[in-house]
Amino acid sequence: MASILVTGGTGFIGSHLVDLLIKQGHHVSVLTSSSSVHPNIQAIQSKINLIHGNFGNKELLIQSLKSVDYIFHAAWTTVPKTSSENPSYDAQSNIIGSIQLLEAAVIAGIKRVVFVSTGGAIYGIPRYNPIDEKHPVQPISAYGISKMAFERYLHFFLKNKGLDYSIIRIANAYGRRQNLRNQQGVIGIWLQKILHKTPLEIWGDGTVVRDYIHVKDVARAIISVLNYTGNRRVFNIGSGQGYSLNEILALCQKVSACQAEVHYKLSRSFDVPKNVLNIEKAQKELAWKPLIDLEEGIRDTWDWIGTL
Repeated sequence: MASILVTGGTGFIGSHLVDLLIKQGHHVSVLTSSSSVHPNIQAIQSKINLIHGNFGNKELLIQSLKSVDYIFHAAWTTVPKTSSENPSYDAQSNIIGSIQLLEAAVIAGIKRVVFVSTGGAIYGIPRYNPIDEKHPVQPISAYGISKMAFERYLHFFLKNKGLDYSIIRIANAYGRRQNLRNQQGVIGIWLQKILHKTPLEIWGDGTVVRDYIHVKDVARAIISVLNYTGNRRVFNIGSGQGYSLNEILALCQKVSACQAEVHYKLSRSFDVPKNVLNIEKAQKELAWKPLIDLEEGIRDTWDWIGTL
């Protein structure tokens, strides 16, 4: 079993990742900027090494990485909307801190850094769908740009410092523990609004198409990299299928057995018309495939929201 540091381990994707790592018997440390124990990890706090601090404390990073084999880097301070509203904060809080993490990883002799990147924002306006890993990377949002920049730094650290890495480009993840106040994740946000009988908003005419993947399938994909010995470093992780916002709305209404009040608004400049990921490389190289279909995943998310 491996010793693993997870950044963002109290968050949406990170906490599911930590759950699965613990179940598999790995020794897990979680770096968090919070001084308290997040509800997402309360049930397993006795099974993990919780480190309170941030990337600005380089000495803390170096100490935290002693005896660690792998880093799963899932921490990111922004989402597409907030990054576009404040791109300077996006760059300062994410890129600089992440580079400091890599510098500490080199000192500690980390075997590999696994970066949770974005497949929904990094490719920009697709030249073709489904999008494979060879597609040009031309993001049109600040969020995609900062993720792309760190991917480039990972390559720099490999070539210049010998630090190995893997990149997981994730489609639109959804499921339990998604931050419903974070202005990202239409499935969770819409289900919550349907539950409380408040109007929901659709930017554009509802024909924007995205690839949706359940968070538990995402966690399985990230962990599968641990056993990978090939030479591929970038993997798309999604369902490989596209659904329009109107189709997602219809499924949310079906699962909840409620009719939503919908307000259509002007489309946003950073929303590409269609983004569906080609996941053939991950299926072949990582022996991974998504197991939770969309309706099943939405139903599970609806059940969770009902407990909040």
